[in-house]
Amino acid sequence: MSPGESYRAVIEARRPVDTGGGACTLTVRCINGRVELLHHGVLSTGATLTDEQANELAAHLTSATRRGDES
Repeated sequence: MSPGESYRAVIEARRPVDTGGGACTLTVRCINGRVELLHHGVLSTGATLTDEQANELAAHLTSATRRGDES
C-alpha cells in the first residue's frame, strides 16, 4: 500500500467476447481520507470521489445488479 493508504480493493473483470473482450482492472482505495476509483489501476485514469459520490456509485452498482437479476 502507498503512504496514507488505509484501504484497497481490486476487481478484475473481463468484457464479453461479443463486446470486444479484453480485461479491465478497477481499483478502489482510500488514501489520506479520500476515496479513489482507478480504471486499470492507473492514477491518470481515475477519479477522487467525495463520500456522497462513493455512496452514490455503490447505490448505482447495487441497482444495476438488481436489474440484471430481473433479466
